[in-house]
Order: sequence, then structure tokens, then C-alpha cells
Amino acid sequence: EKQKALGSQAEEKVKDYTNSRIAYLIDEYIHHKRDREIMKMHYIDGISADEISKIVDLTPRRVSQILSDRLLEIDRYL
Repeated sequence: EKQKALGSQAEEKVKDYTNSRIAYLIDEYIHHKRDREIMKMHYIDGISADEISKIVDLTPRRVSQILSDRLLEIDRYL
């Protein structure tokens, strides 16, 4: 529950940044290529987790988990 609240706060912060700033943070702090691509598709291109799941051949739940976990990793830099 606490992680969910932190994720919601981070989601709100991300909306205040430019695409180039978000891309920089993702490139700098997310080390797994697949996860970087997923993050950029969602936060820069605006693609939903459901659509991303079809593109990267993962379940929507897994994509949502990746988005949540990786967003928490970069939250301290937002």
C-alpha cells in the first residue's frame, strides 16, 4: 500500500517534466534496456501498459509492475 502511494506521487511528479528530462533520467538510472524502452513508451510516447504488453510480449500486469518499480527507482531524482 505504501509503495502504491509513493508510485502515485512519482506519477504526478513525472507530469511536470519535459520529455527530454524524463528521457535523461530513464537513460541514466534504468540499466535494463527493455525496461528503459518500456518506460519511454509509457512516459514519453503515452502508450498504455496494455498496448506496451503487446509490443514487448509481456503480460499487462508485468508491464505495470516494471513501470511502477522503475519509476520508484528514479523518483529521488525527480
